[in-house]
Amino acid sequence: MDEREFSLAEARATLEAIRDDVEAMQAVQRDLRAVKAELTALNRVHLNNGHMGQAHQRSLRQRQRHLGEEASRLISAIHATGAVIKGIDDGLVDFPGVIDGVRGYWCWKAGEAAIAWWHPRGTGFADRRPLPEGLR
Repeated sequence: MDEREFSLAEARATLEAIRDDVEAMQAVQRDLRAVKAELTALNRVHLNNGHMGQAHQRSLRQRQRHLGEEASRLISAIHATGAVIKGIDDGLVDFPGVIDGVRGYWCWKAGEAAIAWWHPRGTGFADRRPLPEGLR
């Protein structure tokens, strides 16, 4: 499948459409980590003294499955727009495009007000550059 190419205006409009999903995806990721940590702790207790709340463990595993399904749904919804998730924890999302004649990505990180950065393809966040003067 060919990668969608975004103009800056299209990338900004798409960002507004997916911003809530990106934030929800980050929250799900945090919740999944918390559930995993609790399950790990419960398993340690079980190994140490042979007792564990089976109902609580089942509840946590069910929550873990639900969160995993929600994460998959959110990721699919974001990818369906043509946006590329580069990092869930930081909320890094790229939008393929051509910037000043260079194939690159319009780059956004959760917490930023708008897309104000880009980087060439084959590079990443560390190589972000401010948008060219005429595009800001």
